[in-house]
Amino acid sequence: MLINRHPAGWKEALHASLQDCAENVYALVDGVHNESFYRQLKKAECFRYQSLYASAPAADEETLGLAPILVQYSSVHHKKWDALIELTDGMPALSIIVTPEPIEQLAARLAPWCVVDADGYTLALAFADTRILPALVAALMPEQRGLLLGPALRWRYTGRDACWQELPVEPEQALPPADQVELTAQQVAALMAASEADSMVFQFGQYISKPLAAYAAHDAHAMIVQWLRVADRVRIEGHQDRLALCQFGLEQPGLLNDERYLALLEPGVGPRTLDETCALLS
Repeated sequence: MLINRHPAGWKEALHASLQDCAENVYALVDGVHNESFYRQLKKAECFRYQSLYASAPAADEETLGLAPILVQYSSVHHKKWDALIELTDGMPALSIIVTPEPIEQLAARLAPWCVVDADGYTLALAFADTRILPALVAALMPEQRGLLLGPALRWRYTGRDACWQELPVEPEQALPPADQVELTAQQVAALMAASEADSMVFQFGQYISKPLAAYAAHDAHAMIVQWLRVADRVRIEGHQDRLALCQFGLEQPGLLNDERYLALLEPGVGPRTLDETCALLS
């Protein structure tokens, strides 16, 4: 589980918010998180949909299913819709977009964001992953936001707590779709910094699962972010040492209220090694 499970009544609340919507409504689903989504979508046979890898050279069924996928909302088939989006439960994979654009035009807008020029390097950008999406939008310049968000009137996504979050859309700033997306070194650095805690969650889950056992996904991420702030303050830079500090903190959650921990967040605390930091808090 990468984010919290859906709260009770979340689908009903979604339907209620879309009931009188006069614009097109789409689910944007990051297919890589659940490979069965694309298969179930095809079996439903009642939704307009488009994989954003559809124009990729030699794209096969597996490739199409691992891409971000747009699915047009239909209130007539709401039960099948519910079954489909329920496949994203516990996964950072679901956005709801309200826009005047038809599905082909929206797909053409979003497709260039799948693979971007990142400061001279080609990067597969998982922008539909809702852990990455808000950090990406925050890092973009206004013109780039106009390229990505276009005339969208609303863009909601499931946050780490599985509650609905909103991107700041500005339809009046809409621009035509980009031919090629370019990110600066500073933007790439911002995305890397924002993803560090998720990288550590993955490593803990794969190799050192015990520290995460007591936490919901949202809370585990929040804890790791807190301890990475400490690592930044005391200038612990090595990845393994930063990981070890986060493990130390996860195993002792009460330290967040300890005066010694709070003192480490003060400006100018000076460099400390991992051993020095842990000894101070022990």
